[in-house]
Amino acid sequence: MHGVGPSTVLGGRYAVRRRLAQQPRAERWSAHDTTLEREVVIVCFAADDPNADAALDAARRAAGVDHDRLVRILDVGRSDDIAFFVEEALHEAHTVTHLLEQGGLPSEEARRIAGEVATGLEAARGRGLHHLRLTPSYVLRTGDGAVKLSGLATAAALAGVDDLDSAEAARVDAIGVVAIAYAALTSRWPLPDRVLGLEPSPHVVGGVPAPSEIAAGVPGDLDAICRLTLNDDEGPLTPGDLAAQIAPWSSSQISGLGGTSRPLPAEGVTNPTLALPLPARAAQGTEATVQIPAAGSTQRTPVPAAGAAAGGGTLSPATAAGAGAADAADTAGAATPAEQEAAPGPGAPAAGGAAVVAGAVGTALGTAGHAAGHAAGVAAGRVGSFARAAADKAAEKRAARAAAEAEAQQGRVSLDDALREGYEDSEPPLPMLPPETADSPTRDQSKLVMAIVAGFLALATLVGFWGVSQIGAGEGIDLSGATPRPTVTVTGAPTTVTPTPTPSSSSAETTGESLAILRATGFDPEGDGKERNSEAGRVYDGNTSSFWSSEGYASANLGGLKPGVGVLLDLGQPAKVREVSIALPDVADVTVFLAENRQVDGATEIGSSTGKKGPITLTNAKPDASGQYVIVWFTKVSQVSDGRFRATLAEVALR
Repeated sequence: MHGVGPSTVLGGRYAVRRRLAQQPRAERWSAHDTTLEREVVIVCFAADDPNADAALDAARRAAGVDHDRLVRILDVGRSDDIAFFVEEALHEAHTVTHLLEQGGLPSEEARRIAGEVATGLEAARGRGLHHLRLTPSYVLRTGDGAVKLSGLATAAALAGVDDLDSAEAARVDAIGVVAIAYAALTSRWPLPDRVLGLEPSPHVVGGVPAPSEIAAGVPGDLDAICRLTLNDDEGPLTPGDLAAQIAPWSSSQISGLGGTSRPLPAEGVTNPTLALPLPARAAQGTEATVQIPAAGSTQRTPVPAAGAAAGGGTLSPATAAGAGAADAADTAGAATPAEQEAAPGPGAPAAGGAAVVAGAVGTALGTAGHAAGHAAGVAAGRVGSFARAAADKAAEKRAARAAAEAEAQQGRVSLDDALREGYEDSEPPLPMLPPETADSPTRDQSKLVMAIVAGFLALATLVGFWGVSQIGAGEGIDLSGATPRPTVTVTGAPTTVTPTPTPSSSSAETTGESLAILRATGFDPEGDGKERNSEAGRVYDGNTSSFWSSEGYASANLGGLKPGVGVLLDLGQPAKVREVSIALPDVADVTVFLAENRQVDGATEIGSSTGKKGPITLTNAKPDASGQYVIVWFTKVSQVSDGRFRATLAEVALR
């Protein structure tokens, strides 16, 4: 790139040394950080590139993702007409493209690389970031076997293809990881975009061959995932889905040779062929031919069937071509020094040439017959064992089926037999009533029954009439003779009751009591809006040994990526905060704000502290100001034990 060379110093601190790789629209250079005295890698591109601003923004967002499977971005900047971002330097790291120059990797190493890359991409997807330009050139393996992915969000931004929705972008990354697994297994790239240093995969009907069709020893699950994803538009929808499908994988590097590649036919090359008569055609004198190069030329000469018979027996064309054609061609095409001396020149008699050809044919047929006979014997033994096993299984199935049918036949019963077996003659019921019971009643009997019913109706009518006449009969009873109950009057001293006021936030403010904190979250308005939210609740748990810490940055000023980060405390309702007490485990520059909404702009500054740690109390110079949110805002932080710069906050108390 014009303007970048071994003597260039970018950003006033990065001394460029040598170029590592040329990428589309960018270059990777090794460099030395003269400020922190460490080795780094710089990705630089033209500042006037139409996608430069998008790439720098993508680098800032990617710097906020702290994951051990992603190459960390340490700094972002511009220098004259060069835009750049700085990545960590990896010791003895090589791209997967470089590793595949010697052929495919072991299948379990391919699984491990794909799983590690998918895990890193899934973590980035949780922060809204995607790669979208995955190739083996962006995947690195370090000297200790660690797998790292570079180019997160930045490669797509430089290419101008970062405008996909989340679901579509996750699918693109999942397909990219599957393609990397395919390349690791076969050393061929299956997607349409070319990758420098890798041969493209051959194309077949429906897409690309399955990995098992190119390399040996491919696990069935990886083979199926590659076929479904690359050919059938199925497979995992996100990198996390892929990681779950291929798990588990080894935690350390797997060394060794990859699967043996199966030979693919080259275009425009015809392999030597050997054709011998079939047994059915031998009686008909069918001619057999061996295609070999004649002496001093590449002409292929037909040989009569007699010569084939002399070569030692007959072979089927498939067996001869599959087992011995290559050996026969190699033997026929390579003459010994004695044969080369005895071979006649261009002007020698034809008989001498015929003798040479006959000798080469005999040698070729002998080698081909031996190799073909051996292959046929092995194949026959395998086929015979398979046939015997298949016949035994078929006989067992037939015997089991016959036994089941016989048992079912014994248990079958016809409908007539079932009805006949289930029928039993029943005896007549025992006599309980006289036979005349079923006769119609006489006239006298009917009259008696009617008389009895009429008597019951008359009695019921009389009882009902008497009951109705007694309703309200007790209203004239004189109750004045009852003894009246005495009335007792108690007189006491008058008592005054004063209502007790309900406690409120205002009373807490006047009495100096602590204000309750409803919830706390990480505050990162210049980034993704989050800053380790899971630890934010520790700042008001009453335990100073537990604390919240921000994500790691490259320098005390947060790597120059943002003006500040912090913690946002929600009081649940507007309140007046007169005093704030904080406990800082590490030295930091911090300012505390009281805000009506979730932003620093327009908020009331309660107080600030510079270069201090431990317990700090800040008094609000505007005690009448009120707000629902308290923001503890860090603008300069300290380097902690892991070598990164982080903001830390142990405890917050509000009054």
